[in-house]
Parts: sequence; structure tokens; C-alpha cells
Amino acid sequence: MNDASEVPLKCASKWGNCRIQYEQRYTPELSDTVPNQVYAGSTLAFMLDPKYCHSGSALPSDWEPFYYLKIGKDLVDWEGLVDSSTRLPDWQVNSIVVKAAGALRPTKKVDPDISFSKYGRTHLRFTTKHCNFAGNECWSIRVHPKIDSISSNTGNLDGGQNLVIKGFGLKGKNTVVKIDGVDC
Repeated sequence: MNDASEVPLKCASKWGNCRIQYEQRYTPELSDTVPNQVYAGSTLAFMLDPKYCHSGSALPSDWEPFYYLKIGKDLVDWEGLVDSSTRLPDWQVNSIVVKAAGALRPTKKVDPDISFSKYGRTHLRFTTKHCNFAGNECWSIRVHPKIDSISSNTGNLDGGQNLVIKGFGLKGKNTVVKIDGVDC
């Protein structure tokens, strides 16, 4: 009788039938990031299925649950949110809440990257892909600039007022500032 871990095959040898036994632990899968549009310092959740990676025998108790969690090349902050005792239930989608790093660079599209201590990187499921209504622009995660303050909330109808905008990710070639639809 065969079970899921045994498959009989006809072998090209004098011994006739042979048995090949295999065990598949599966690659962890990332289903989505919520929200999929973030900025430096925002909170988000990685929705992932660890498959077998976090079962009792697969991950020693003194190991961290992940080697790293990234948005593109930038590490996310999971300090105080996930610790070495964190273990995810096998074979179901779990939520890992983290903070986007303070140095996260704005970009129209970037992929999340999660590496498990023992089993390597996660597979990105098709559900991580999000698109605009036209379907001509897609992303897994979109990182926006962050505005912390604007020096004034009123202005002159004739213009000419100086505004100081403070935040992160506001410098760069592609930065465009508009007020009431008018370029500054």
C-alpha cells in the first residue's frame, strides 16, 4: 500500500520494481501585504503560510522565526512585535505585523522578501500582485513619501507664499509638488 510519501516506479534494472521515498516540506508562501501601499514608519502585515517551517521539530526553540523580513532591499522593524518565541501555525495563512523601516525609499513597485532561518526565502503567490483599474501598472508593495508637516495651511490667492514641507522621501528626480492641482 502506498501513502503520500511513497511512489512505486518501474526501474530499468534487474531488480524489477523499486520504491522511491520522498518527503516534501514545501516552500513558505507569502499571500499578501496589508496594506500594499506604505510609507516609512507605517505598520503593515505580511500574510504568510509557513508550510512546515515553524513546526516544533523543524525550527529549534532557540532560533529566531525569520532570518530577515524586507521590503525590497530595506529591512522592516519587527523589534518588540516578533521575538524568538514566535512560531506560526503550520499550513495556514498567518499575519506577521511589522513596521516599515524609517529609511524606506519611495518607489512605485517593490517586492517583499522574507527569509526563514532554515528553509530559505518565501514564494510570492499571485495574490501579492495589485494593479490599477486599467491594469497597466502593477505592484506588490508601493512605497510613498511621508509628509510630517507643512508650514502653513492657508495661503494667498495670488501665490508667492513659501511653504516648508518636512518628511521623508521628498527629495529626488521624480518629486512633484502640486497645491490645488498647480505645480509649485
